[in-house]
Amino acid sequence: MSLLFTNHLELRHLGWSGLGLRIGGAWLTIDPPAPTAEPTVVTWTEQERVAGAREGRGPLLADARVLVWLGRSGTTLHEGQPVEVEGFRVEARPYVPIPYATPREALRKTLSACRSPRQAFRRVRFTLGRPSAPPLALRVEREGVRVVLLGQALHRFLPAAELDGLVEWAGAHELLVAGTDFDDEAATCRQLGRFDAQKRVVADTVGQVRRLLHLPPPDLAAAIAAAPPGTHRLDPR
Repeated sequence: MSLLFTNHLELRHLGWSGLGLRIGGAWLTIDPPAPTAEPTVVTWTEQERVAGAREGRGPLLADARVLVWLGRSGTTLHEGQPVEVEGFRVEARPYVPIPYATPREALRKTLSACRSPRQAFRRVRFTLGRPSAPPLALRVEREGVRVVLLGQALHRFLPAAELDGLVEWAGAHELLVAGTDFDDEAATCRQLGRFDAQKRVVADTVGQVRRLLHLPPPDLAAAIAAAPPGTHRLDPR
């Protein structure tokens, strides 16, 4: 699925957790599920987010620990230090993720593991082997257009001071994109209103993997009513 905002600004869902951002005539891919020739940013170490980065042909931007783990050369993202790649200016900010499992979510995942033990084992093994790099929010600029991609930074467990910090860091921008998880859809949508954005998008970046694990996916259709008027919804293609 794609959202075309202007002739110079487009957002595309690449499947799983991947997003494609076009500003002007150039694309930047974020957590793509398949290899790509475009500049790529890896924002977290979840299995589906790094799937396309190992064999991608474009320039790679990520935390230093992630680059070492992937075995690829690339540009290291440091907080507060923007980097330039093929006309894009990218700045990263670590954020506080949602707790891995609330009691209810832990029960769901336990039941899922009982249904598919081999799949659960593979995911646990992958998780234990990945580096402890934090998830990253991104501020992307090109040709005077600024886009903020928050990943899954907005959730009901987010401390007020952390939300204030994200709002200040984001500043004024043309497009704000935030993902959400199951049970946090309404909280994510409400928090979108704190940001100074001309356009807002809430994206399903976890639904496909949750379905794979026999877990309920986010319900954006119901939750988007809590978002500011005009907020767009982006589902996997």
